[in-house]
Amino acid sequence: MGARIFRRRPRIMMLFSGFIGIFVVLSIFPYLLVDLGYLVRPIWDKRQDPFNKVLVHHYAEGMSMQERCEAHGWTLAPQDSTPPQVYDAVIFSVELDMLEIRIQELWDVVDKFVIVESNATFTGLPKDAVFWDNRDRFSFAESKIVYKLLPLYPLGPEESAWINEGRMRDGMTDFLTEAGVQAGDLVTSLDADELVSQHTIELLKSCHGVPESIHVQLKNYLYSFEFPVNDGGNYQASVHKWWPGYSRYVHHLQADVLLTDAGWHCSFCFRTIEEFQFKMQAYSHSDRVRYNYLMDLEWIQHAICEGKDLFGMLPEAYSFQELFSRIGAIPKSIFAVGLPKWVLANRQRFKFLLPGGCERQGPL
Repeated sequence: MGARIFRRRPRIMMLFSGFIGIFVVLSIFPYLLVDLGYLVRPIWDKRQDPFNKVLVHHYAEGMSMQERCEAHGWTLAPQDSTPPQVYDAVIFSVELDMLEIRIQELWDVVDKFVIVESNATFTGLPKDAVFWDNRDRFSFAESKIVYKLLPLYPLGPEESAWINEGRMRDGMTDFLTEAGVQAGDLVTSLDADELVSQHTIELLKSCHGVPESIHVQLKNYLYSFEFPVNDGGNYQASVHKWWPGYSRYVHHLQADVLLTDAGWHCSFCFRTIEEFQFKMQAYSHSDRVRYNYLMDLEWIQHAICEGKDLFGMLPEAYSFQELFSRIGAIPKSIFAVGLPKWVLANRQRFKFLLPGGCERQGPL
């Protein structure tokens, strides 16, 4: 009996030591389990394939609208028909440059730009009414802008940033009616850093047979158009034929049809370091700021110029091949063809968005 007890003690001590070791490691690296979850994501998660129909976007300069409609299985609307009004709706925070590019890109095809902002961020931090304070910058678009300041309230102890985001989206749904949207009008549902191309909206408003709700694939970029992300693009953005009492302004799957290559999603594409710091703490994924150094000016500038992840996290990938191909810095692009025309026409002002212009403004 004594021998058996003696043999068990080393095993118990090994198990105890193992638990102590795990506790110490997790105390030093509290987010190790999160990183491990990303590393083994291809085992426990699969990429959704929610679209029953994927429409390859056919567009080239010189194509007639009839050719473009027919290339997608649609027909050109009769000349005597009244085209739908187009409302470009956006929840705004601080993205002044992206909003200017957006309005200029869509000016000829959008009837109203519906802008809602708040006195607080999704995470409950107080903020200025940035658009309202800078409205002189958008005086050129005053005739088409409809604006509302929607107050947010402090989050409760058990509430997440997603609660405030939901409040803003519900507020936009209600405000679209105030802005004049009618049954059958087209409404875009894109975040402030998502840009649908002018020719995409022109196509959707000019053809008959377009689905009442359609998602638009946007090519992903990080920090600027110098860093295209090789991940298949963003497909949450959508365009809808609006039906009062039924339609809602949301940013998730609403249809099973996807139109490819329809624009750009430029994430964290800011002019100044301070804007990066603000966004990192303000948006719904602010829990990714896991270490103090991530807010340092020097780290942020380094990450921007090298194409590294601001939060030091592994990519969201659904196969090991994709995961290993995307670990590390994003390769730089040397191409500027096919970017928003306002950026290229004002390339000195928007140098920070183009290849070779990674240095940001800020007290470094």
